[in-house]
Amino acid sequence: MKETGSLYSQVMEKIRQKIITGEYPVNSKLPNEFELSEQFAVSRVTLRKAIKGLAEDGLVEKIQGVGTFVRKPQKVKRIISSPAAESFSQIAKKEGFKASVEVIKVKEVETPPKLRKILETKHSLFIERVHSVNDEPIMLECNYFPLPRFAGLAKKDLSQSLYQILQDNYQIAKLNSRDLIVSVALASLSEAKFLKKSIGFPLLLLQVCIEDEHNNVVHAGEQYIISDRYEFHV
Repeated sequence: MKETGSLYSQVMEKIRQKIITGEYPVNSKLPNEFELSEQFAVSRVTLRKAIKGLAEDGLVEKIQGVGTFVRKPQKVKRIISSPAAESFSQIAKKEGFKASVEVIKVKEVETPPKLRKILETKHSLFIERVHSVNDEPIMLECNYFPLPRFAGLAKKDLSQSLYQILQDNYQIAKLNSRDLIVSVALASLSEAKFLKKSIGFPLLLLQVCIEDEHNNVVHAGEQYIISDRYEFHV
């Protein structure tokens, strides 16, 4: 993992900002190594590390013998004006992506103090999963489900659509967003590891609370999303 304070990570961030602002347009060729190393006053070794990191983050593509080009990843689009909650897998498939899920952790835990009033329970089932589109990690979700109602989830195949599992096994006809708070966060070591991005990579942080048609909370938690692969429509 890359250290946020390292010289090459600073160069990465400067180039990333030039891409975001359009100074380096999508599909344009970056200046050559000599020009960039002169511009940022770093060695070519440091510059190459920065370019490699940007390539791993999907912002640039290095073509052998030709140069390095700015790339624009396809985005998963999500409508947030509707209260209805859709599963990530369903949203991604609608957009024409191949969706997959990796289960990281399923564990009974003490409900975090900030969620106890929302979940109305001292113990929860914590489920941590990574969602990918076209085999590229795009979202890390960390959700808490109130116990004992959802104890049986631990025995289900959670690599499948979680909302479909809830509908099929818990007689939940409809899922709605009670609260949805969107902010920006920088990837920590843990998030960078699971999302295969650099430490400090900008992420969208969604704090969610989902309820059923009877206004009972189904789960609450956080979603960390690759900022340049996800798009909200209001």
